[in-house]
Amino acid sequence: MTINKAYKFRLYPSEEQKVLIHKTFGCNRLLYNKMLSMKKEDDNLTRFDMNKLIPTLKDEYPFLSEVDSCSLRCSVFDLDNSFNRYHKGISGKPHYKKCKGKNSYRTNYITNEYKGKVYENIKVDLNRKVITLPKLGEVNIRGYRKLKEFNVKIINATVSRIANKYYASVCVEEEIELPSKKQASIIGIDLGVKTLVTTSDFECYGNPKYLTKYEGRIKGLQRKLSRQQRESNNYSKTLTKIEETYRKLKNARKKMSEEIVSKIIKNNDIIVTETLNIKKMTSKDSKKKNLRKEILNATFGEIIRILNYKCKWNNKELISVSPYYASSQICSHCGHKDKSMKDLNKREYHCSECGNKIDRDINASLNLIYEGIKLLMKNKLIQV
Repeated sequence: MTINKAYKFRLYPSEEQKVLIHKTFGCNRLLYNKMLSMKKEDDNLTRFDMNKLIPTLKDEYPFLSEVDSCSLRCSVFDLDNSFNRYHKGISGKPHYKKCKGKNSYRTNYITNEYKGKVYENIKVDLNRKVITLPKLGEVNIRGYRKLKEFNVKIINATVSRIANKYYASVCVEEEIELPSKKQASIIGIDLGVKTLVTTSDFECYGNPKYLTKYEGRIKGLQRKLSRQQRESNNYSKTLTKIEETYRKLKNARKKMSEEIVSKIIKNNDIIVTETLNIKKMTSKDSKKKNLRKEILNATFGEIIRILNYKCKWNNKELISVSPYYASSQICSHCGHKDKSMKDLNKREYHCSECGNKIDRDINASLNLIYEGIKLLMKNKLIQV
């Protein structure tokens, strides 16, 4: 099976390379904003029309020729993709890029052969721990200590800067051998705010609420930032500290989600989960708008995203149950439906028909298993 995978390395560039990286950030931002202005005036401009305008802009701004030309074309493609997504109603209208915050640029992999020698603009050498990038040359890297070889087809590389730290994310096309498909064990997963993940095996993963840990520090730094003079050295230092705190928060959430999903996939062949519309749940019109912050902090979307690709890579079956299935209201013992369980304060399901008493989250995960088996059998009957 062929998959697209990204390897993210920490970069340790020299001072000259840092200057060139920042120059590339600025040139890509300038080109993107210029093309966005032109696109707003003439919506019929295609990516090919905009690419033809790059040489004209290079005459106007000679410093554009100092950076990787492929990254400039990628900026044009990104802008065109943003407008396509906007016209399809997938995302909002593209806006101008700002200097502050995260900066990044992408460059595509190009190879050529001359006199029997193969030339590549992006190369990763794990033995020497260096990556070769266009214009930058060889840059020292760290990461993936257990990985000995990098014999994969490179597609592109994205260079980014977060809190004065530099990274290179190398997207590759990789062949993986899928394990034999088994259907020996099945598990239901219920996602919640109080208990992050509850499984039908009566196993619960608590919600660490990492935002609570970092929120006080972020608020304090933002108050400090508001009192400082813009563009001053102290302002830049505080801004870097805020970026660093957000980076730690993001990494903590990601690590937690990876560990939970890996454990579930390792021990089960069929995983049943509910389909959650996070956007609808956190909208202003939602009945759960008072839980908006808690829902976003729980990272349901990240857990589902990791589940999706890890199930494909490990040849496991993921069944998504309709969001309208009332898993929390149905008794897992007799099937009686109790609408009063819509109240999230009721943490125990007490069935008025059969007298069954069970934790509401475990009850929901058991119901998800039953519904998942129904959907699985229905699909098999359709295939027959």
